[in-house]
Amino acid sequence: PWLDGKHAIFGKVTEGLDVVQAIGKVRTGSADRPVDDVVMEKVTVSDGG
Repeated sequence: PWLDGKHAIFGKVTEGLDVVQAIGKVRTGSADRPVDDVVMEKVTVSDGG
């Protein structure tokens, strides 16, 4: 999948897949952008090591 038409995104969700799916279902408007802001208050990124 493309983040902005130029940059591919890769990752693995280990917890909270329901949250990811809910974000994917938000209502969008022009340019396929969310009508209401989607805010992630806490995110953990790991290099897998």
